[in-house]
Amino acid sequence: MDAMDYRVLGQVQVAGDGAPLRGRRPRDVLAFLLARRSRPLAPDVILDAVWDNEAYTLDVSVVHTVIARLRRVLGADAIRRHDNGYQLDPQAHVDADEFTRLLSAARTLVPDRQGEIVALLRRALSLWTGPEAYSGVSDSLVATERPRLHELRDSAIEQLAERLLLGGSPDDLADVVDLTAQLCRREPLREHAHEILMAGLYRTGRQADALAAYEKLRRGLRTELGIDPQPATAQLYARILAQEDIAPAARVRPIAAGSARVSHPARPRTEFVGRAVELARLRELYDGARPLISVIGPGGVGKSRLLAEFATDLPAESTVYVELPCVGATTPAEIAEAIARARGLTLAAGDPVPALAAALRSSSVTLLIDEAEWAVEAIASVVDQVTAQAPRVRVVLTSRVPLGLTGESRVGVAPLATPSVGMGAADVEASDAVQLLIARLRDQAPELTLDRADLDRIAEIARRVDGLPLALELVAGQASSSSVPDLLALVDAPLDIEAAEQDREPRQRSLRETLTWSIERLHPDAQIVLARLGVFAGSFDMATATAVVGSVGNADVPALIRSLIREAHVQIDRRDGRLRMRLLRTVQCLAFELLTDSGDLDQVRRRHREWFAGRWRDQPLSDALIADVVASYADYVAALQDALTTQHASTCGDVAITLARYWFFVETGAAGLRWVQAALASNLLTHRQRAILRMMAVALQPQDSDGQNRTAALDALIEPLADDADWLGRLHILRSVGPYVHGDFEQALACAQQAVALARDRAQHHLPEALGACAVMLAALGRAQEATRACGEAWQLIAAGPSATDLTQVVPKIGLALVDSGQPRQALDILTATLETVERELGLAPQTLFTINAGWAALGCGEDERALHWFAHGIDQLIAGGDLVVVGELLSGAGAALAGLGSVDAEAVLAAGAAHLEAAGAVLTPWQDGQVRERRRVAKIDSAEPGPAAAVLAGTLDLGRLAALVTSAAR
Repeated sequence: MDAMDYRVLGQVQVAGDGAPLRGRRPRDVLAFLLARRSRPLAPDVILDAVWDNEAYTLDVSVVHTVIARLRRVLGADAIRRHDNGYQLDPQAHVDADEFTRLLSAARTLVPDRQGEIVALLRRALSLWTGPEAYSGVSDSLVATERPRLHELRDSAIEQLAERLLLGGSPDDLADVVDLTAQLCRREPLREHAHEILMAGLYRTGRQADALAAYEKLRRGLRTELGIDPQPATAQLYARILAQEDIAPAARVRPIAAGSARVSHPARPRTEFVGRAVELARLRELYDGARPLISVIGPGGVGKSRLLAEFATDLPAESTVYVELPCVGATTPAEIAEAIARARGLTLAAGDPVPALAAALRSSSVTLLIDEAEWAVEAIASVVDQVTAQAPRVRVVLTSRVPLGLTGESRVGVAPLATPSVGMGAADVEASDAVQLLIARLRDQAPELTLDRADLDRIAEIARRVDGLPLALELVAGQASSSSVPDLLALVDAPLDIEAAEQDREPRQRSLRETLTWSIERLHPDAQIVLARLGVFAGSFDMATATAVVGSVGNADVPALIRSLIREAHVQIDRRDGRLRMRLLRTVQCLAFELLTDSGDLDQVRRRHREWFAGRWRDQPLSDALIADVVASYADYVAALQDALTTQHASTCGDVAITLARYWFFVETGAAGLRWVQAALASNLLTHRQRAILRMMAVALQPQDSDGQNRTAALDALIEPLADDADWLGRLHILRSVGPYVHGDFEQALACAQQAVALARDRAQHHLPEALGACAVMLAALGRAQEATRACGEAWQLIAAGPSATDLTQVVPKIGLALVDSGQPRQALDILTATLETVERELGLAPQTLFTINAGWAALGCGEDERALHWFAHGIDQLIAGGDLVVVGELLSGAGAALAGLGSVDAEAVLAAGAAHLEAAGAVLTPWQDGQVRERRRVAKIDSAEPGPAAAVLAGTLDLGRLAALVTSAAR
């Protein structure tokens, strides 16, 4: 018989008359088999999942009975029995699979194919027959699958609406309004959808409705979350109000692909109250160039907020904010990798700590580390090595306990001062604790007015929680539904006065007890939600939280999460235009304890793994993928670690592949390679996943590794990936790189041409990059006209609306090909303009390929100082060690620039560049080699007999000393 057609994008239905299945148990069993159709399910697993609390009174015979009923409806072969369980026919067609396939196809089209993208998105959305996926199915069975499909649908609606805005016809704009109005009704706090709706309404002549849409969003955000719309949305509102033109654009607001670099903590959304003395002392120590400043105080006292306020005065380019994961032990190696990732550094293989110290040796950067007490020994070890070897690096951190290192300066932070009993009204109002509580009360209830009796009650509240800022925030969180007398009654019950910190007064209540008190006041369903949120290692969005929390009786989980935000148990974290949430680490630790005690930990962790595994399963590289991994990096890594620990085969490979895409994109080979190799060492991968990760393992290794084995390893993957156009296209592009760097330009061209042929036939999204690679090889072979034509076609394909992935993977290749084709001025213009776009609009740090190729382009234009600047930038990124090929090319370019500038250090740097390339068995392109030779000739540097200094440097390959030469000359 033909494979069965199933529909889950609405009510669960089967082919034929389209009627939904009768009976909850058969519907639930079928849905459970559909959601996990990739593998057989044992009868006892089905029994436990579907029958839940009733399962302990039953045996698996009830499962067999329901399966038999389903087979009578679906056909005898629809559900197959294996030795280890039941499985749907693997060839069965499911509308959810077709939906994701169409979305993937839309993502893989280049921007100039607007009509095809719109058609694919329309087809995908037309598959939905109802507002809820798996409608009629018990929530617990589709806890991760349903939110995943809903988020994909809502994102597809936004993408389609953006495309229609770009089209701009009356029919297109009418569809924009219809699509986004429905989405905004369903998701009233989805800000980007409101932006598109406002633009659509305004461009159809409905200014008043556009302004009303903004006001509705503003009221909703204010009521539900206590926040205002983002600046970009407010700016759009102001432009509409002023009747300015908002001409169509590919996006209403560029969606940043995200960056591994974070310079500051998220800007707090509330007023900074008190702490003037502590902030002044912190600035005084910093201005005094103290190498290590520790902000010390008990939990909940406001150390993180003080650090965030201090950071606002620091220049972004010279600061790095290190976000530590909330879950699991943190080692010195992980701390070093986190700092390197935040700084945009590539660390060499081996121990990351000394590599980081070497990388920062000549830097003047300030490291901002929050909540160091959770990994105090690991952080102390890293800070000690870094500050010892990098004298201009400074560290400012917060911790409950000092690191205990020599030279550590401390800024103590105590609870806020509270007013004494009997103080006058003016003195009460001047108290920092009272000011903070009043400010937070007015955040929750803007119309709040206070009389003298209320002021006395607020003073009493402040005294009863001992001026602890977090406790004051938690009390204020009750203000939307409580009067001031009610709030006083809430804190009237006596609390445990035992303090966990040795330096606190015995009278001060412990933070743990304050948190426990505030959690116990929550509705039982809200307590369950908060406990389950404790599984997150970092920040999260609403879709992710809903999926991981799962069902809580018949409760509205998003509404419960919003209530936790209003009551200050969950914090808002707005960055890069996205609304995300997080738990303070103290709250997260207590929530995780509650989760462990509840017995739900394993199920919640399973949903956590499944969400991050399914999020980008079988999806091509995209801006959205990179942005999501950047935002949730700690949780992706936690999901992979958990999958490896629990031997969870259905999630390990998918999470590892998503992370591998990210690691390759942001050039973090050493850290990523360890995880990829761990996944490969497991017995948890399918043959396809194993082939993909073997390819990514090669891609993450330096180009100077064994060239022959590298080539053979990639060639061996052609057959296993023959049916996967996306990964086969990536494979052919990778296969072209090895021969190219080792001088076999003909073989490199043959591989690039295979990539182009495959892309034209089956993987069009790879075509711009494949053409760029082909252009590079043609230019190296001296076929300049053909290279220029390939560059032109590649640029034309992405010019209509280049993504971040296009800009970072295609443009550097176009630039290099133009340089080698004798068009360095055109290459320099393209590269510098793109770099400005990437950094300004997308928040991405320039990748090494950008800086190298911009350097060669500037060299070809005779702008040696500018060239040296770019080469120095690249060396700074790789100073921790790395690919000998890349370092050799950087030093060769920098040496040529130094020679052109008449520097006495040119000979040493050129010799070291040649030594790096020789050690890697790599060569420069003929054009690059010609530039180096010409500058050697003009500077009268004898390439055959380098001087003593050059011999020493080349022999030891001391990249730190070389970097110091180059960067000092570039200043």
